[in-house]
Amino acid sequence: MDILIHTLSGTTTAAFLATLSNSDTKGKFLMVLLGGLAGAFPDIDAISLWSKFDTTIGTWLHLSHSGKEIYFGKFWYSHHGFFHSIFAAALLSLLFISIRNVLYSKQKWPLYFKQQQTVLLLAVFFFSYISHLIGDLPTPGAVWGGVRLFFPFEIYIGGYGTTWWWNNYDVFITLCISTALLVSCLYAEDRLSKKNLIKLTAGIYICSFATCFYFVTHHSISYAYKGNTSRYEYYERTSKIDQWNRLGKTIYSYLNKLDKKLPVYF
Repeated sequence: MDILIHTLSGTTTAAFLATLSNSDTKGKFLMVLLGGLAGAFPDIDAISLWSKFDTTIGTWLHLSHSGKEIYFGKFWYSHHGFFHSIFAAALLSLLFISIRNVLYSKQKWPLYFKQQQTVLLLAVFFFSYISHLIGDLPTPGAVWGGVRLFFPFEIYIGGYGTTWWWNNYDVFITLCISTALLVSCLYAEDRLSKKNLIKLTAGIYICSFATCFYFVTHHSISYAYKGNTSRYEYYERTSKIDQWNRLGKTIYSYLNKLDKKLPVYF
């Protein structure tokens, strides 16, 4: 999946969890932004594809392999490696809330970890991060064979190839709408009881997940392949045809134009 969808999966997850918080609207909105950051963060391991990686980070760390070799390899720091694991999600979640206490809360650790807001922020970061890993499972196995979900074990999970890497405009729209609806619910908190608000947002979140699951598992062809593929252009073209048929000419054309203007893959 692309970085926009990963970010939106994080904001959708965070917006749902924010309804459980007792903080003010600003605090809840900041939780949504945190979810977006956590949802995008696992792809930090793609930095090895940066054009100047070899002459900067690679040189500083005295790496014996090029950035491209690292990205497509199976080192612990390669793409779909450590940063695409449950262990990384837990470790970085704890790191985040620890830094927050040192710089912001400045409370005694036992008291800090017992607070509802601390637990909730930990959950927002962790589950938004996990949403990224879930989003990568249905993409092709390629050279990795999935994601190293259970690091440090050298087992790669996923790579099912039920959807293509890019052009998942249907999922993008679904997550945009879901995030917008869930954020709107945060502003409607005064009009609903806490119980009804949670029921409403849970319903929206479940519907969003179910819709995305349907979209990524229903395509005209299978995108499953291992290693490299000579059919990349064919897969790319077919995935766009699926989107055309699913979204219609008008919506597809608009999103395709947006796709071409963005500096990131979408």
